[in-house]
Amino acid sequence: MAIRVSGLVSGLDTDSMVQELVSAYSMKKDKHVKAQTKLEWKMDAWKELNKKVNTLYKRLGNMKLSSYYNKKTTTVSDPTKATVVAGNNAMNGSQTLTIDKIANTGYITGAQLAKGTTANSTLGELGMASGDGTISITTGGKTSNIEVSSTMTVTEFVSKLQEAGVSASYDSGNNRLHISSKKSGKDNDFSLTATDANGLSALKSMGVYVPSDAGDKIYNEWKDYAVYQADGVTLDEAATKQKFADILDTIAKYQGDATDPDSIAAIQEKNTDLRTDITNLQADRTYALAYQSVKDALNVEENGVKKLDAQEQEDMFTYLKLTDAELEEVNKKADFEALKNKLGYSDEDFAQLRTNAMAVKQYETADDVDSDVVDSVHDSYVNGDMDGWYDQNAADIQGISDDIRANNQLIEQKQQYIQDNALLTGSAPVTDTSTTSDRAEALFDKLDFILQSKGDTNYSQGAQKINGSNAQITLNGVTYESESNDITVNGMTITALQQTAAGETLTITTQANVQGIYDSIKDFLKEYNALIKEMDQLYNADSSKGYEPLTDDEKDAMSDKEVEKWEEKIKKSILRRDDTLSTVMNLMTTTMSQGFTLSDGKKYSLASFGIKTQGYLASAENEGYVFHIDGDTEDEVSAGNNGGANSLLAALQSDPEKVQEFFQKLSDDLYTKLDKKMQSTTLNSKFSIYHDKTMKKEYDEYSKTIKKWEQKVSDMEEYYYKKFAAMEKALSSLQSSTSALSGLLGS
Repeated sequence: MAIRVSGLVSGLDTDSMVQELVSAYSMKKDKHVKAQTKLEWKMDAWKELNKKVNTLYKRLGNMKLSSYYNKKTTTVSDPTKATVVAGNNAMNGSQTLTIDKIANTGYITGAQLAKGTTANSTLGELGMASGDGTISITTGGKTSNIEVSSTMTVTEFVSKLQEAGVSASYDSGNNRLHISSKKSGKDNDFSLTATDANGLSALKSMGVYVPSDAGDKIYNEWKDYAVYQADGVTLDEAATKQKFADILDTIAKYQGDATDPDSIAAIQEKNTDLRTDITNLQADRTYALAYQSVKDALNVEENGVKKLDAQEQEDMFTYLKLTDAELEEVNKKADFEALKNKLGYSDEDFAQLRTNAMAVKQYETADDVDSDVVDSVHDSYVNGDMDGWYDQNAADIQGISDDIRANNQLIEQKQQYIQDNALLTGSAPVTDTSTTSDRAEALFDKLDFILQSKGDTNYSQGAQKINGSNAQITLNGVTYESESNDITVNGMTITALQQTAAGETLTITTQANVQGIYDSIKDFLKEYNALIKEMDQLYNADSSKGYEPLTDDEKDAMSDKEVEKWEEKIKKSILRRDDTLSTVMNLMTTTMSQGFTLSDGKKYSLASFGIKTQGYLASAENEGYVFHIDGDTEDEVSAGNNGGANSLLAALQSDPEKVQEFFQKLSDDLYTKLDKKMQSTTLNSKFSIYHDKTMKKEYDEYSKTIKKWEQKVSDMEEYYYKKFAAMEKALSSLQSSTSALSGLLGS
């Protein structure tokens, strides 16, 4: 902004005079600014109200569904043995239950270690033989080898166990090791076995050499790999090693890259190519459909006579595949329009015809177009055998789909083979220098040791192993089993807590949660009441006539509190007597007051269930449309009605299906009407009950108008400042001349 120093010669307050002179223009600008501010406040008020209407709309969308009312409550005769949570689809009634077994997590409590043991004690100090050894952990279908040594500390040993997939810790207070699987259940149990003498020594030194079902299972798996000599006792070393080598080689092939035709990767690559073939066949089919639809459309008859002759059809088929620019370029626009008019299709149908023709063009002009497909489609259409073409296309797709399915089955078989032999791959991992022969040798050594050491019953004294086990229940005479103590059956989640005694039977009772349904309906009424009351307040607000948004100068002349009160007065009345608001209120109140005929042939309204308004004359201000439940102890207006008995709760206890049916119909009707009201139009956006598009457009127009008036004020200020500057210059010149003349006369 330019800095002006004026009135030096004339002594006039030029700035004030200029502002007075342009005040008429400033007032017009301020008028538009105030109108825009008021519109902005109105838009803000509508946005807030619209959010609340949308929240109610979403609730109605849920209330019109039966699942909203499918609330269940379940009790168990002995909650110390089991708890039950009923889902919405759980069946009402009584059921019998016994808890046969509780799910356990595999757990080892180690023997108490020597006095003075610390986390930094080494395995050698605790009794492990000098040197290195190996132990094996199998959990979750994965086998991991742990290299141990006599110099390894207790902390390091625990860390190795954790890395292998089990939970482990050293309890320094009780001087014991604790190891557990991470999940309960028989299949999630873990085994801890030695694969050489030093490994066994390590387990014993740590007090965790214990008998276990999981350990026996691993022993039997190893035993199944053994090949014996004729005596059935002595291992056939060569045959066993060859068996190991064959398995390892097979797995290596299965896990190899796509260059090996036996690999899973190669089969997956085949499937990728086959899926591409299917995609191409589907593209061929889409092309054929588009081609046929265009040809049929050009072949149309009227009163037994084709609208276009053969040449015209050929021309139109060509024109349809050209863009408007291309038609202009070849001077065929007029011919195209003439044939288009001759066809007589609606704009919508013709647009679809053009789309299909463009699809034909796109296919036929593609770089990788299959000319054989194009020819076969054309020939099939000319010969009237498109059905045959489609049948062959479908057969080709089906054949490839069958090949993909067969390949997937083969992949599953190979993956299962790898999983079935995970014990071997985990016990003989691949290294950069390992060969199949080396790995087979290592596996044989482990097998030989495990079979020989199986008879060692010198277990850690004081150690205890709890085997992982599944939970088992019997519900209504049928047995169910689960890895965890949570078992879901027909919408009920049963948590087994304690095994029932022999002959003991628990009773599960499931019934409709009347209180839950009541609370849901009451919550809806609360939300509706709050919204309709707010709408009533906004519509009936006190007039703010004479109040307009303040300019900056007007705000400067008032205190902050006075400005706040002034603006609040306008904002509260911003939707007063608003026609759109009145329409929405009428829609809601009319729907809520109407009746619906239910399946029993009778008509019901909210009043049928003791839900009523007080009416405008009897109710408090702006609460004429608010609903109250007769006998609701939380509502001072209606608590004493119906003799103090809650009418809605009584209706739910007596006939919950009827109450549900009514509220489904009511919510569906109100939802449908609000949905229709909130459809996108030229005036409002989707999910908007007010004319937000119109208001935004009006707001933008104000911005343009204000900008013009600001420029007008600026131009007029510049104009007057120039005038006053010229006056100052003239006065200055006159003053100089007068001074010179006075000087001459004086001399």
